[in-house]
Amino acid sequence: MVKAAVEPVDADEHRRLLEAAGCGDEGARDRLARAHLDWVAGAAEERADRGLSQGDLFQEGVIGLLEAITTFHASGSSDFERFARERVALCMEQALSEEQRQVRDSEMLVQAAGEYEQAEIGLRRELGRQGSDVEMAAKLEWSLQRTVAMRELVTAARRRYDEDLVQYLEEEDVEVVGPDPDGSRPGDEPASEDG
Repeated sequence: MVKAAVEPVDADEHRRLLEAAGCGDEGARDRLARAHLDWVAGAAEERADRGLSQGDLFQEGVIGLLEAITTFHASGSSDFERFARERVALCMEQALSEEQRQVRDSEMLVQAAGEYEQAEIGLRRELGRQGSDVEMAAKLEWSLQRTVAMRELVTAARRRYDEDLVQYLEEEDVEVVGPDPDGSRPGDEPASEDG
């Protein structure tokens, strides 16, 4: 749980600090922020099971709190607590949405890489050679641009995997091997003679 060191202020000081913070006084802004960190910690704790750590949520909430403090005076709102809590919640929810979007994108990328590798194996069996980007695009029913991007991504991932694996082998065990002239990689199934 995130512990927030709260420095309470009385109502008169709170009004003065809000006005000063609205005019750009960073000391007033920071003093107000410290007075309301418990709100941020509570909001972070409520959302901690939704994809981001409580610490990350707390940081996002502090950004929202600072924004609320500096914009409240000009906002026309009369209820600072409500205004600030809305800004804190908004920043946290935006961060959670972005995290969820990134997770979805990663899952889709992994799925696409798997589809690419399956199509690559299938084409190699059908054609008796490595398929071209155009042939791969047709097999996958993807655009050529997407196919090329995925080929580059899969190739880079294979290279990283191979480099990581080499670290665990003895130097005399490592044999530098490139693709065969037909484009297949070591360990691939040999193509049949009848294609």
